[in-house]
Amino acid sequence: MSHRNFLVLIGAALVCYACYVRAEQNPYARYMAAGFSVIDRWALEQPPDEELFDGAMQGMIKVLERYGDEHSQFVEARRSDTFREEISQEFGGVGIRLRVLGEPSYPTVIGPPEPGTPAFASDIRSGDRIVAIDGKNTADVPLEEIVTLVRGPKGKSVVLTVIHADEEEKTEVTLLRDIIMVPSILGDLPSEDGKWSYHLPGHPNLGYVRIIKFGEKTVDELREVLGELEKENVRGLILDLRDDYGGALDAAVSICDMFLPVGATIVTTRDRDEKTREKYVSEYEGAYRDLPLAVLINHNSASASEIVAACLQDYHRAIIVGERSYGKGTVQRVMRLESGRSLLKLTSASFWRPSEKNIHRMTGAKETDQWGVFPDSGMEVDLDEKEYLTWRLYRSRRDVPGGSVESKNVQDGNERLFKELDLKDGKLPEDYSDRMLEKAVEALQKQLDH
Repeated sequence: MSHRNFLVLIGAALVCYACYVRAEQNPYARYMAAGFSVIDRWALEQPPDEELFDGAMQGMIKVLERYGDEHSQFVEARRSDTFREEISQEFGGVGIRLRVLGEPSYPTVIGPPEPGTPAFASDIRSGDRIVAIDGKNTADVPLEEIVTLVRGPKGKSVVLTVIHADEEEKTEVTLLRDIIMVPSILGDLPSEDGKWSYHLPGHPNLGYVRIIKFGEKTVDELREVLGELEKENVRGLILDLRDDYGGALDAAVSICDMFLPVGATIVTTRDRDEKTREKYVSEYEGAYRDLPLAVLINHNSASASEIVAACLQDYHRAIIVGERSYGKGTVQRVMRLESGRSLLKLTSASFWRPSEKNIHRMTGAKETDQWGVFPDSGMEVDLDEKEYLTWRLYRSRRDVPGGSVESKNVQDGNERLFKELDLKDGKLPEDYSDRMLEKAVEALQKQLDH
């Protein structure tokens, strides 16, 4: 035997021994494997091995939930592509936004198709009800399953059977899927060609940017928008993080880096023994470290949104306006399982703001406990449930190019919401205003005037 082969053999033996020792340290790993083998060999009904594995993983996740971890998640192989697409911000699809509406519920196209996409060049219109996808009836099918049916590999066709608003006949539309890019940075109003305005009406000196998720492309998107605003001599910026549930930690860190001097601690992560695992520090002199900022948060601003809001608040770099944030101060690692097909999203650390406070809201936490990010003193704007739903409707209306009112199909599908909000014919009150945004504009304008 050659010397090289001998070393390879010794190395393999050491790896095997290490695995054996690890298994002996936790015998339940062997017990679970033995249980799997017994069921696989002796059960009267023989379910697929993949389903047994999925069931075991889901069971362990439920135990974590009982101990207060509501964010760990097992993603089955059939759903893993959709999960990855949320972070990568791209997928194979047709370029439409859908909402399940009506009784029975059908996926309904919200707003016109995205410019440059397969749907944009077809006879797909805002308000179309999709009653079948590749011949499969869509009545009362969950949105998650609808999305899976519409998406698919680039170049592969999909047939949508639609009913246009104010029509009764079905129309079949065949679309060839393409790569769809999902933006995470939006402005206030889109034009008919899909371009966003990053200014607020009546406030040309203020930039307005919504971050709706923190993904792989978010930082580059924000840099591009800020570059455009800089050329337009914008003097202040509003970052709207309302209803942003978070996303990639690295994106949040890089965004903070844009607004801070070099060497500032942005966030630290700690393990279950509260030992510091990682410390994220601003690496550059932020290109916008002197730009006056206001940040909008609400009860749904979570995770990466809270990292940004907390960091900018601790360094007095931004005025924080709105409601107390959600309180998700934990970090999830995403690991591939089962030959890379399924995924385990596991809570493995907590994150701590520069002021050494933990943002996380523990199970059973009281309103008087320390968690989440609070607005600055005097910047609180609390909305009740009805006010919040009205704002959601207001915001969704502004997201339609030209600010147009939704088509009849969408109006009909939203009938229950309109009734709950007591909105006649689905119309918002003429004097409706976004109170949080107005508060941020007023505070930022006052700062600029001084």
